[in-house]
Amino acid sequence: MAEKENTFLNADNIYEDVEGEAGKILDLEMSQQTNLVGVIKDRFQQAEDARQTDERRWLKAYENYRGLYAKSVKFRESEKSRVFVKVTKTKVLAAFGQLVDVIFGTGKFPIGISETKVPEGEYASAHLDTQNPMQGIETSLPDNIGNRLEDPPQEDNPYDIGYEGDGKTLKAGATFGKGVFTDSVEDQAEDMLVEGFSPNPQALEISPAQKAARRLEKLVHDQIEESNGSSEIRNALLESALLGTGIVKGPFNFNKTLSRWTDNEDGEREYNPLEVRVPRIEFVSCWDFYPDPAATNMDECEYVIHRHKLNRSQLRQLRNMPYFDEDAIRDCLKMGANYEEKDFEQQLKDNA
Repeated sequence: MAEKENTFLNADNIYEDVEGEAGKILDLEMSQQTNLVGVIKDRFQQAEDARQTDERRWLKAYENYRGLYAKSVKFRESEKSRVFVKVTKTKVLAAFGQLVDVIFGTGKFPIGISETKVPEGEYASAHLDTQNPMQGIETSLPDNIGNRLEDPPQEDNPYDIGYEGDGKTLKAGATFGKGVFTDSVEDQAEDMLVEGFSPNPQALEISPAQKAARRLEKLVHDQIEESNGSSEIRNALLESALLGTGIVKGPFNFNKTLSRWTDNEDGEREYNPLEVRVPRIEFVSCWDFYPDPAATNMDECEYVIHRHKLNRSQLRQLRNMPYFDEDAIRDCLKMGANYEEKDFEQQLKDNA
């Protein structure tokens, strides 16, 4: 197979990078563009036919959960209704409560990040080298210790607030010592760290890789909490207790608008929103998820189809998102409107 040959089975060769975006855009030949819709429909039909047995089991479980009789259940002429004992609902809610307690019992999102045995880019262990005189440790007396008659040097008031733009902004973690504010202790000791353990048992030893992993875990938890990740996980747990399978998709990047007010040149406040890219996880219902039926796990899947059901307003909003063809969406909306008019006219004729 040629290196640049585009085939549907080799997904790496049918995409190209988009400049300025962390995404992909399709690069298909004309024959592939005309057959793309047919290939997607064919694979969707294969995945749907292969899971008919599972869908019947899901439908039966849902009917038992809601207390609904199946269509195959027939009543006698003397019977108008029957008592339906909702045992399934009681057991599903009990299992869902236990899963929530296990996963969210620690009070934080169930994702942990830890350092590897052999970390890359950070020291697995390091110590503070206090014996090296080149590290900037004061080992001698000040120069003016013998001249007590000289006036001490004038230092700026560390508590002077100053004004905006004077360059006296305190850094995060700054400490106060010897009458002035200095950088954080971590920034000062960063250049004094030596890889490995110290032969001196009294020397300070830290694990930079572990600290980096903890910071990353804190950042991931903050980003997922802002995107309602806990709610998406709970929806997946409920469906897993009801149907036996819960699906969560992500994390994927999406653009988020942050409200921000700034001062303009005239000193007036104006609304200046900020567009940031943050990760998000999404709950996917089993009814809308169609994986490759020939695969036994996600790594073996040659394709996965996520079905989205959109109304006209949601379909129209896709024009504002990247990688969507505005003309194709507009034509689709016009085609749908024409079909609705024909159906409405046919209903009027049938009712006349």
